[in-house]
Amino acid sequence: KRMLEELAELLSRQLPGMDQHTVFSTLTERERLGSTGIGQGVALPHGRLNGIQEPIAAALKLHQPLDFDAIDDLPITMVIGLLVPAEATDQHLRILSDLAGAFSDSGFRRAVGDASDADTLFGLLT
Repeated sequence: KRMLEELAELLSRQLPGMDQHTVFSTLTERERLGSTGIGQGVALPHGRLNGIQEPIAAALKLHQPLDFDAIDDLPITMVIGLLVPAEATDQHLRILSDLAGAFSDSGFRRAVGDASDADTLFGLLT
């Protein structure tokens, strides 16, 4: 729960006028449907949100592995949060597919894990 709160805080900072609680609720509602832990230490919490015009994302590298009920039962250490406009279903699925594909590559996961600053991480993820 605390990790999702931190992620909601990061995401809500990018959304003037959007409160952290709304973002947190969007993420937790999606998690209730099933864990977004995609395996290999990665989670992709996501949701669709009214009131935003374009997708936004935030990344967290966890200092301590966190049990997140991932599909491979391994704890997570990397979290990429994604919010898309409520009506952007196709775009939402495409972004998730692209992220899942990238994180299926062990070299990419290693590079993300080794990123020492936000600019490097951003460069890898875009």
